[in-house]
Amino acid sequence: MSFLSGSVPDKLASVPAQAGVLLLVYWLVWIIYSRTFHPLAKVPGPIWPSLSRTWLMYRMYIGDYQLSQEALHKKYGSLIRIAPNELAYSNPDGVPVIYRISNPLEKTDWYHTWKGAGLKSQIDMFSITNEKKHTAYRRAIGGVYSLTSILKNEELMNRNVTMLLDRLDGFVERAEEVDLGLWLEMYAYDNIGSVFFGKPFGFLESSSDHGGYIAAVHKAMPFLSVVSMAPSYARSALMVVAAAVPSLLRAVLAVDDIRKTAVRETEEAMARKSDSQRHDMLTRLLKVVEDAGDKTGVTHHEVTGEMWVAVIAGADSTAGGLRAVIYHVVKHPTVMSKLIAEIDSAYANGTLTHPEQHSQVTTLPYLMAVCKEAARVWPSFQVIMPRYAPAQGLRLPNGFFVPSGYGVGMNPFVVQRDTDLFGVDADDFRPERWLEADASQLRRMNAAMLSFGAGTRTCTGQHLAMAEIYKIIPEILRRFTISMPPEKEWTAFNASFNLTSGVVCDIKRREI
Repeated sequence: MSFLSGSVPDKLASVPAQAGVLLLVYWLVWIIYSRTFHPLAKVPGPIWPSLSRTWLMYRMYIGDYQLSQEALHKKYGSLIRIAPNELAYSNPDGVPVIYRISNPLEKTDWYHTWKGAGLKSQIDMFSITNEKKHTAYRRAIGGVYSLTSILKNEELMNRNVTMLLDRLDGFVERAEEVDLGLWLEMYAYDNIGSVFFGKPFGFLESSSDHGGYIAAVHKAMPFLSVVSMAPSYARSALMVVAAAVPSLLRAVLAVDDIRKTAVRETEEAMARKSDSQRHDMLTRLLKVVEDAGDKTGVTHHEVTGEMWVAVIAGADSTAGGLRAVIYHVVKHPTVMSKLIAEIDSAYANGTLTHPEQHSQVTTLPYLMAVCKEAARVWPSFQVIMPRYAPAQGLRLPNGFFVPSGYGVGMNPFVVQRDTDLFGVDADDFRPERWLEADASQLRRMNAAMLSFGAGTRTCTGQHLAMAEIYKIIPEILRRFTISMPPEKEWTAFNASFNLTSGVVCDIKRREI
């Protein structure tokens, strides 16, 4: 009766205080539960991540997630709690368990963030989480992404190689330093255009960021990476924030232009008569729809979704891989000298000819080791790839039992620097490790490579990505002398795909 007897202003004034008390009680109860009674309470780790996903959001905002996770593993061990309901495991022995091929674990809802807004597709290779649907979908279109299929477009890729070399010649003639990382990114985007749409976007031809795609992706990705780490119920609200921040709004609109490009190109391809001479991915995917769409459930909307993923994820991740190779080679003169010697020798004995073919460059063992080592020390993807524990739960190799419905994953950056597997020098860029290992050790090392995922969810674009890298690196090193001042470093920002920049080099023509 005391509340009813008070004045209205007094009652209203007490509401915030009561709400504050309730909130305090809630948090006290949550802290006690999360740290004591929660099914994951016994897993080591700092307090903040065990209470809220805001720790993950903050680390993505700062852009150093992979380093923070690595430091936590060094402090707490191979299994850590990185969110109230999510674990990270770092020992390579977890790869065949978490990313198993038989009865694979389902992806978590983290992947939903990366589905293209405004697209009508129900499925795409990256964001689909249901394993049964993914298996059927991959069976229907997986052949389109095979190496054989990719290499039917090799002549188009060769034109992009030649165009990039010509543009780099221009910097030599003008005696200007070159942002090689940026030009490699433009090369990657034009290859996506050539292989997926049958024509380059025009980055290299115009010597510019065509459509502002690169700027848009580099602006949108850090924001989306924060959103992806938020609780699922908060993601829509966070996306609304983008409309209130001018720079984010511009990035979102520019990214939407990429969606419109995917839609337009799909519609134009559908309007064309079937052309057996075209081997681009868009034409081949539409052929799948035409021949078996009724049986597979694949429609032109799914094809548009694949085009979207190719541009958003394929180009930038490949560019990251290209920058990693060039940067680490330039920063290790001994490696560069050995690689150039191998390339020159291959030209001298006729193994390599210009334009270099994929079948030629893949015979160079040191080049293969260099590219693999760059992907090991600096994978393009540097967050965990989370999976839900199945209905019966999941027993990890260290003995911990993950109850059904809780998330667990592994981070390529952390796993691929495991000192027990890769040696005490695991943090070092040393391509020779791939040539020195015996067959057993090599199998174990390869099994721990998560650069393109693992299990049933390996990246369908890996053949194209590696073909782009293999074809351009020898061409550049054959023709040019590249250097960076020893004190100059690149900059890196982890936005799920690690965005690197600042690979600014001095460049000169070699006497060959």
